[in-house]
Amino acid sequence: MVMRVTNQLMQSNALQNIFRITEDIFEAQNQLTSLKRVNKPSDDPAAVRNILGLRTTIDQGEQYIRNIDFNTLMISSADTALNTADINLIRANELAINQLNATSTGQTREFAAEELDQIIEQVLVASNTQVKNQYIFSGTKTRTQPFTLSGSEISYHGNTESILIEVSRGATTRISVPGSETFGTDLNPRLTTATPLSDLNAGTGVASGTFTITDREGNSSNVNVTGGMDLNDVINAINSAGVNVTASINSDQNGLLLSDTSSLITGALEISDTGNTASDLGILGRRDGDFNGEDLDPSMSTNTAVSDLIGGDGLTLGTINIVNSAASGVVTLSSANTINDVINAINGSGLNVTASINSQGNGLMVTSNDPTTVAVVTDIGTGTTAEDLGLGGGRNVFTTLINLRDALRADDQPGIIASLVNLDSSLDKINEGRADLGAVLRRMEDTDQIHQEDIVDQADQMSDLEDTDFTATASRLVQLETAFQATLDTTARIIQPSLLNFLS
Repeated sequence: MVMRVTNQLMQSNALQNIFRITEDIFEAQNQLTSLKRVNKPSDDPAAVRNILGLRTTIDQGEQYIRNIDFNTLMISSADTALNTADINLIRANELAINQLNATSTGQTREFAAEELDQIIEQVLVASNTQVKNQYIFSGTKTRTQPFTLSGSEISYHGNTESILIEVSRGATTRISVPGSETFGTDLNPRLTTATPLSDLNAGTGVASGTFTITDREGNSSNVNVTGGMDLNDVINAINSAGVNVTASINSDQNGLLLSDTSSLITGALEISDTGNTASDLGILGRRDGDFNGEDLDPSMSTNTAVSDLIGGDGLTLGTINIVNSAASGVVTLSSANTINDVINAINGSGLNVTASINSQGNGLMVTSNDPTTVAVVTDIGTGTTAEDLGLGGGRNVFTTLINLRDALRADDQPGIIASLVNLDSSLDKINEGRADLGAVLRRMEDTDQIHQEDIVDQADQMSDLEDTDFTATASRLVQLETAFQATLDTTARIIQPSLLNFLS
């Protein structure tokens, strides 16, 4: 059977062939100019999914590398600062030993004390090192200068927390060492419901006033705070305010936690006030969920329990040695339950000394009742009670240097000798800090290298999926152009319309 092929059918087939080849030519040209085989999801849906996954992983790796590169400077600067302290402690040790020889006099010791003033100043500058306008030894309070000198006392104003950064998926590392681990002690008592508001914010307290709580359902209520209240009073006032908010002490035991129990969510949980009350309580602002307040930094009082120190971890106390010129003795603190018990045990030791809480409210100090002598507290054997309480040794670099300077100035040889013990402990602590930083820096460098290698590998995989084979595509383009020209030529010969074609 012979089937007649109409002009319309021939034209339709010819156009389809021309359009198909034209589309293939366009695709080949696009691949050559973009150097990509996959330019849109429809080019290869299966490959697109893998390409997007690889691209996301590469972006994450590059972000981790930026995190590491940005924060490596902080670690390097901390190591430099600790190295400065190390050098100055070594020099202080040399001065102390030199001033114990037979040719030393009160005058030479006074000269040495003047050099100790310079050493203390250099270590103070190192402890207040900044990187990009952030203090590196303030814990997470990077806008707060960690150490200040007032008279013969250097106070720590930072906190005990370390800055953490994410260096890979689910893995964080700390990039800062709080000054409380190296230069001075922060006993950091935990919050309790019995903590007076006057003890908060390092003893500066909380301003009296009224703040407003608006829960996530939109209900608002005012909470009034007055002088003489404790934390339990504030918690009860919030819980009875008639809004869907429950107040408690947070899991870190250093601030307030406001939990919103609204069933209908229309907005954010908001705490506002016209004064400083909410800000002083660490709960000023808006949250889309629960409100975990800022560190309230409670100061220590004589009623503070030993078990409440170090953020609630507590201390296990043992014995300390106190040298006060010719007097020297061991004080046992193992039965002390409160700071008052510690102070009474030291003051009742018969060594002519007075123990008290320092002006910052985060450590203890022991001074001689005789203005011509210096009381130096050291640990016994492998014990760390004096160090833990901030009385001397180990991480209490400033206490050690100031005691040595005062002992040199007072021509107090027993005080100089006792200070040597604390100098050795402080050097060990500084070197431990440098070793920790070195380990962190090495880990970050290794992680950085791993990320860079992963990015190269994943980029290769993505290239295999996404990039075009230039030679093969160029050859294909030539073939398509030849086919296109042949199609045009053949079509022109076959389809030659005349008036007879339309009349048939």
